[in-house]
Amino acid sequence: MSFQKEIAKIKEKKFDSVYILLGKERYLTNQFKQQLIASGMEEEEQSFNLMTFDMKQDLLDNVMIEAQTIPFFGERKIIFIQEPYFLTGEKKKIDVDHNLNTLLDYLDDPSQSTILVFLAPYDKLDERKKIVKKLKKEATLIDVSDMTNRLAQQYVSDTIKNEGYEISKEAFEEFIYLTNANLSQMMNELDKLFLVATESKKITKEIVKDLIPRSLEHSIFDLLKYILANQKEQSLALYNELLLQGEEPIKINAILISQFRLLLQVKIMAERHYQQSNMIDVLKIHPYRIKLSLQEAKRFELKTLGVIFDYLVENDYKMKSGYMDANLLFELFLMKQFK
Repeated sequence: MSFQKEIAKIKEKKFDSVYILLGKERYLTNQFKQQLIASGMEEEEQSFNLMTFDMKQDLLDNVMIEAQTIPFFGERKIIFIQEPYFLTGEKKKIDVDHNLNTLLDYLDDPSQSTILVFLAPYDKLDERKKIVKKLKKEATLIDVSDMTNRLAQQYVSDTIKNEGYEISKEAFEEFIYLTNANLSQMMNELDKLFLVATESKKITKEIVKDLIPRSLEHSIFDLLKYILANQKEQSLALYNELLLQGEEPIKINAILISQFRLLLQVKIMAERHYQQSNMIDVLKIHPYRIKLSLQEAKRFELKTLGVIFDYLVENDYKMKSGYMDANLLFELFLMKQFK
């Protein structure tokens, strides 16, 4: 069952007795839980009829007892079962000994006043197990696995549109870049954008840049651009800002190495007539990051990028071997003139 279709059913108060949420996407999992609780019971009922059990420490027998006990001052119970590791092939060193027969028996005749939800943050279940075969037959399986970049972006784009807002292409690309195309992070940041754009209903690139915090990698990409442009004053200012934030020169240098390595890769691929889509397939990196790297790499000779990369690699060795103070080494690097 698709996530959206099942959410629509739950909003109409059409519930199934047993659900399995399979996957690691926290945002979708939390959305399902919130909607199920909101549709399934009144707030005052939750202290009596809303329960969570952790299979790493709670007995499955106790879950089954609760599932078969009538709700207290309410129409139904909702029981969330976390970490049902016994549905996978993983070997766990856990002292809890679960009696799976009680669950097998329950699935033959589940309580009509209880909703059981197995929260399974795994890539797959062990199809060989009897309990898995039974659950797949009797329960509603919902895919909450991590979305691909394309699907996650479409989900966010649809959400923005459904809320009555517009976002420019440039603003959306910046938003995807700053949130690393992570669905949970994107959805958590949207409310801030909606709030600032309440009157105009238009989300601009400036709004995105002002409101979405930049990660260390994003800041160091800015540093990379300053280095390539020989903007020494800006480079030093940003470097000192990162030091004040508690970052270490050796860490900054290491991230710069990875970013210059990417510039070299896309530069070489571009010269060999790779299309951007081919680069994405080979490098397994977000499209917007590839686009930004291409924009920088095209402006410089391969030899120049290689010289800077070699200098950073040498710096890494010197920093780790104690050849010279790491801070001084990096400042000397920032002062060099690269052409």
